[in-house]
Amino acid sequence: MSRPPSAAAPETAGRGAFLGWALLSIVGQGAALALVTAGKGVGYQHYLPVVQLPTRPLALAIVAVQALLTLFGLRTAIGELLARLGRLLPGWRLPLLVLATVACSAVVGRDLVRLAGEMAFSSFVQLVNLGTVVLAARAMPPVAIDGWRDRVVRLLGPDLPPDENAPPRLDRFTVLAAVAATAISALLALVVYGRHPHLQDEVVYLIQARTFAAGKLALANPPVAKAFEFFLLDMSPKGWYSPVPPGWALGLVPGVWLGAVWLVNPVLTGLNVALTSLVLRPIYGVRVARLATLLLVLSPWSAFLGMSFMPHAITLLCGLLAALGVMAARRTGQARWTWLGGLALGLVASVRQLDAMILALALGLWSIGLGGRRLRIPAIAGLVLGSIVAAVPLLFYNAHFTGKGSYFPMMAYNDALFGKGANDYGFGPTRGMGWALDPNPGHGPLDAIINTTLNLAATQVELFGWSIGSLLLVFAFILRGRLIRSDRAMLGAVFLTWFAYFFNYFAGGPDFGARYWFLMIVPLCALTARAALTLAKLDTAVADNASSHAVERRDARVLAGVALVTLGAWATFVPWRSVDKYWHYRGMRADVASLARERGFARALVLVRGREIPDFGSAIAYNPLDLSEPVPVYARRTTAATDSAVIAAFPDRTVWFVDGPSVTKASYRVTAGPLSPAEALRQVGQNPPAP
Repeated sequence: MSRPPSAAAPETAGRGAFLGWALLSIVGQGAALALVTAGKGVGYQHYLPVVQLPTRPLALAIVAVQALLTLFGLRTAIGELLARLGRLLPGWRLPLLVLATVACSAVVGRDLVRLAGEMAFSSFVQLVNLGTVVLAARAMPPVAIDGWRDRVVRLLGPDLPPDENAPPRLDRFTVLAAVAATAISALLALVVYGRHPHLQDEVVYLIQARTFAAGKLALANPPVAKAFEFFLLDMSPKGWYSPVPPGWALGLVPGVWLGAVWLVNPVLTGLNVALTSLVLRPIYGVRVARLATLLLVLSPWSAFLGMSFMPHAITLLCGLLAALGVMAARRTGQARWTWLGGLALGLVASVRQLDAMILALALGLWSIGLGGRRLRIPAIAGLVLGSIVAAVPLLFYNAHFTGKGSYFPMMAYNDALFGKGANDYGFGPTRGMGWALDPNPGHGPLDAIINTTLNLAATQVELFGWSIGSLLLVFAFILRGRLIRSDRAMLGAVFLTWFAYFFNYFAGGPDFGARYWFLMIVPLCALTARAALTLAKLDTAVADNASSHAVERRDARVLAGVALVTLGAWATFVPWRSVDKYWHYRGMRADVASLARERGFARALVLVRGREIPDFGSAIAYNPLDLSEPVPVYARRTTAATDSAVIAAFPDRTVWFVDGPSVTKASYRVTAGPLSPAEALRQVGQNPPAP
């Protein structure tokens, strides 16, 4: 039987109001992003100074209209909402939530007046967006919210208690989530990143991976060192090699063999999603695990790192595998699982040593009974010994290049380049490499606090890309209290990651969010899922006349709000970040390879004029391992003498002169060629190296 018109009209009106507020939320976030300066250079994002906001009148007008409409919409509900907040976060808790949110609303800087203005404006924008989302959720009519809740229940599964004795199982949801995460990162890698490295680290990882794939530890030193110098590539008596730890390059080797090295990280991102589901389900239950898994799939932080050539996905993968080993040993009583987990843990030491220390400490504490049942002594021993076995080859690798197993090539390289102790761990006056992103010379508690605020601000933005702030639910959930054992374990993992990097002189920079904190992402997704599924229940539970149906509806409205801010992030933040920052990030671009095909460089010497990054960095990635191969060899122009020497070193090659992007302000451009070596030597005087 059809519904009478008198009943349909309110429902239709409610749907219209919901769609209106939802659209305003998404448009408002897009307008706010138009007031942000981020760009493709090395730097953190900031809102425009308050006095400059009127220079973007349309975006500012949209934000102002959103604020006025939201304030008008909340006029009759503000008392109820404040009372509900008071019940959720009584006493000191609500002011502390406000303080925490404001503190990470903007990136700290030396101009304290501008910082205060930016914090005020950013907090205002987040508050307005929160109000808009609340209005959208409240506008959903009962029939719509009941239908939404039914769909959520089907997606997230039953609300059953966790069972730590249940073996891990790859269900259809987990497989589809993993495939979706891989597809998202692969699409970004293809369309946004162009399958091309954009950071110096990425360039050398790829060169190192190609070296290992060829069965070598190092290459022959180039004939003219100055023409091939590149940061994180060392020319030593052992040959031309990268001093970065070898683990990640080894992980890229299968991609090199298959000719699809750009797909390695997207695949690892998908595997991390699957492993996250397997780890969280026994300790949280199906519903929390699935929601946390969805949040990880839709995390811009994870997706953008997944499109890159950076090593963070593989450290997370090994950490999750080690956690599964501990869980399997706890469930079965068999020590072989911790041996396997220990092997995975030990591999992290060959990728990122500080991450290995964090994971070892976290899993060690978990194994002896903090946050879970204590393992038997043989199982604990297996975790320790397995990690040692996996880490031993790294000692031989170190000894090959530095003569000492405990002395990493990276430490030797930085000691020689920046001074003894520049890259050492801990506080001290010698720490640091003089980079502009390093707050002060050396490293002390103040620098560590500044680094913490930088990474907090980055996480607030990049974790989910939410207009209300990605950490809002986690802050509220923690301040509310009533944490279960699994929550405390997740918080412990977050704390250990923060504490370990507190003593590291560098925060990690603005590349891919707070990337040094990436091990936090699974705990933060789990805590956010717990917050979304429990805060509404906690609020309603204190009301005297609350019914179970009211609890279910409020729970569904909270999840509708989470879905809306996530939709807003993917409709505005992800496209904006892709185009504004990562497309040709730092000026790096694959155009030189296209130019080589178009102009037929073939067996040529290509002299690139411009900076190390981006001009030479984008070109050196295409150099052959053996510089005698019949393919283009790219060298950097530094001085006339160096140009002449490198031309003389390759007497049987035609020569091309090319200007890089920092010179042309666009793509690579041929300025001369093809030339014989004699013609090229004459051209050196007419075409100076300096841009």
